Amino acid sequence: MHGQFPTHAGKRDESGKVTHPESCEAVSCAEAPIGDSHDADRFPAPGKILRDLTDEIRRFNDRSEGLEAINKRMHERVAVLEGDLLRASLRPVMKALAELHGECFRNVQHIREIGDTEATRATAEDFLTFAARVEDILEGLGAVTIGVEAGDPFDRRIHQSCRTVGTDVEAQHERVSEIYHQGFRNITSDKPIIYAKVSVWKYTEN
Repeated sequence: MHGQFPTHAGKRDESGKVTHPESCEAVSCAEAPIGDSHDADRFPAPGKILRDLTDEIRRFNDRSEGLEAINKRMHERVAVLEGDLLRASLRPVMKALAELHGECFRNVQHIREIGDTEATRATAEDFLTFAARVEDILEGLGAVTIGVEAGDPFDRRIHQSCRTVGTDVEAQHERVSEIYHQGFRNITSDKPIIYAKVSVWKYTEN
């Protein structure tokens, strides 16, 4: 009928009561869980987040330790290079000190050949004291004596031959005859810094 509000017809149940579909739908909607059923898929569980974060921290720590190890090796290498560069720049000074050291010992030998008196003994002792002081200076520069002695087999790795001396004793062949100055090596290795300057016996058959 014109002028009346439309009404929605309900359904009567067996007892004659009218039920309204809208109210049923409202109830069912109210009882439905709020939110999207796919939310759990979009947001991982807190436990998984914590595990992923822990793994990431562990990987970061591993990378940090690796970088520290690389940095340490680089510093060690730089220190070695600086030491090598310093010794190379001081080589002429060390060479002169080694020659002075050798001259002290030659003078001691010469003095002892002159005679055994109180004066010669005192002079020889002075030269030995001076030679020991030279060794201390060289050690402060990172070099220690190799310890070459007369009669040692000639070794090109530590000896520098300045002349040869003939001998008719076959056992002396290619052995150190005389030491002009000692050799000095790196204090941290066997690498020679100053080669020992020596004369070498050469056996010749008569």
